Amino acid sequence: MRLTIILPVAAALVFGATACDPAAQDPVAVQSTESGKGATGKGKPKSAVPIKLVAKRATATKSVLSSGGALTCVKVTVTNQGKKQLEVNPLYFSITDTGGTKHSTDQVMGEYENAIDTTQLAPGEKATGMVCGKGRFTPKTVAMTNALFSEAARAQVA
Repeated sequence: MRLTIILPVAAALVFGATACDPAAQDPVAVQSTESGKGATGKGKPKSAVPIKLVAKRATATKSVLSSGGALTCVKVTVTNQGKKQLEVNPLYFSITDTGGTKHSTDQVMGEYENAIDTTQLAPGEKATGMVCGKGRFTPKTVAMTNALFSEAARAQVA
């Protein structure tokens, strides 16, 4: 009797823990810095991605609200290649450095000019602007999440 109850409960715990494990989910492919090439870098995109993200290292102009601290910035262009509206918000971005440390953009909001706008992109539209992280570091990738904070796109920084 106990074995009949324990086995299904144990199986549910194992399968439930695996289903919720972020490491078990496939990560978003990093988009290449070379235009015209897909995530595989072989000339043709592996599959059409709904969000095209292009990132290039840049220097930001500090705003009047700047605290004077060091900033590392990336100019991003987000293109909606999907069939639905796409929400863009500067808080949806993060920058990962060459050492693997992830830097959020929320700590430096308002400290620089030309931040990417909070907007909605219709299919085919694009938005360009700056995203910055606190401190001096070498940016390697930029990630963009969706409104539910699931990673939606990732690109190498040129």
